[in-house]
Amino acid sequence: ELDITSLNQPLSFPCSCERIQVTLNLDGIVQVLDCHLHDTSIGMMTRIAVLKWLYHLYIKTPRKMFRHTDSLLPNLLRTLSDESDEVILKDLEVLAEIASSPAGQTEGHGASDSSDAQPNLVELQVPDRAGQLSSSGMKGLECSPSTPTMNSYFHKFMINLLKRFSSERKLLETRGPFIIRQLCLLLNAENIFHSMADILLREEDLKFASTMVHTLNTILLTSSELFQLRNQLKELKTPESCNLFCCLYRSWCHNPVTTVSLCFLTQNYKHAYDLIQKFGDLDVTVDFLTEVDKLVQLIECPIFTYLRLQMLDVKKNPYLIKALYGLLMLLPQSSAFQLLSHRLQCVPNPELLQMDSTKATTGLRGTSVSNINYTELLQHFEKVQNKHLEARHQRAGRAEQLDRRVVL
Repeated sequence: ELDITSLNQPLSFPCSCERIQVTLNLDGIVQVLDCHLHDTSIGMMTRIAVLKWLYHLYIKTPRKMFRHTDSLLPNLLRTLSDESDEVILKDLEVLAEIASSPAGQTEGHGASDSSDAQPNLVELQVPDRAGQLSSSGMKGLECSPSTPTMNSYFHKFMINLLKRFSSERKLLETRGPFIIRQLCLLLNAENIFHSMADILLREEDLKFASTMVHTLNTILLTSSELFQLRNQLKELKTPESCNLFCCLYRSWCHNPVTTVSLCFLTQNYKHAYDLIQKFGDLDVTVDFLTEVDKLVQLIECPIFTYLRLQMLDVKKNPYLIKALYGLLMLLPQSSAFQLLSHRLQCVPNPELLQMDSTKATTGLRGTSVSNINYTELLQHFEKVQNKHLEARHQRAGRAEQLDRRVVL
């Protein structure tokens, strides 16, 4: 039997480079660890110790451990709701290792790390303390978009994480950004956003899809962890960056204002202006205007410094000015209206009035953007927004029927 309390005790290792061979009954150990992970009554330090052991086992005996991944995954996902940030961080390290380990490329349960005589026993090489270096924190730096290292469990993890957020909205509100930002450090940020966008494109709960897209967009625009990804999207110089933009765009269409902000980030000012022209056909709600307000506030942040400077070159970026004026016309005369109005007063208006639209650029950068079919993207935006309008009308109809029943 494994005494779980001993996991909290510091382990002593020899100072030399010698390695100790320890024979472990892996099945029994995993069963005990899983049991304690499921037990919500245990203390924080014990939960952290359990997660440290799971991470260590996935590092040292990955193929053997992947036999147990399907049974461990539900409890690992539930642990994301833990009250302790430290527990969540350790949990994410385990989940990131599961999602990126080469041993998970093929879900072959018959694979093994060594030619053990007994199938349930593993020769575990325990390293000395000096040699214990966590590799999880480096994954975000080592992985590049052109070298995907995600395995078959990565997509499964993304699906289940989004399901978790959908069923537990409080988790999304309170810990969602924290969890996603940490995953972007542990794994490859582009893979995470690409995968989540692809899953949300098929999401049937349109209200959740809109909320989730808004959350992802806020993380993309404001988090320091996404600096490299923002730079990649800002220029759209490579086919990979254009592909990522199109993937994000299709899901971002669940939320009109976030779609415009994505176009601002990628310097697609002509398309941003075209989108804003479509806003007149949308159901303009208080939530919608609140998001426009937040976008105006965001334009004043350092992330959009380049955009504000481009406002000085009216001849080169006329559609940027038009798009911003479009946002101004959408807003009621609030503080955000005053803020954007004052900003636009700094634009050299005489040049704006004299501009020749035939010579104006669309605000696109790079060499690969010509491959993007913006007409098709605009049609996709209209299609998705029509679905949202239908869903809102259905919800309103059901609410009206319930009100009538209450009156009767």
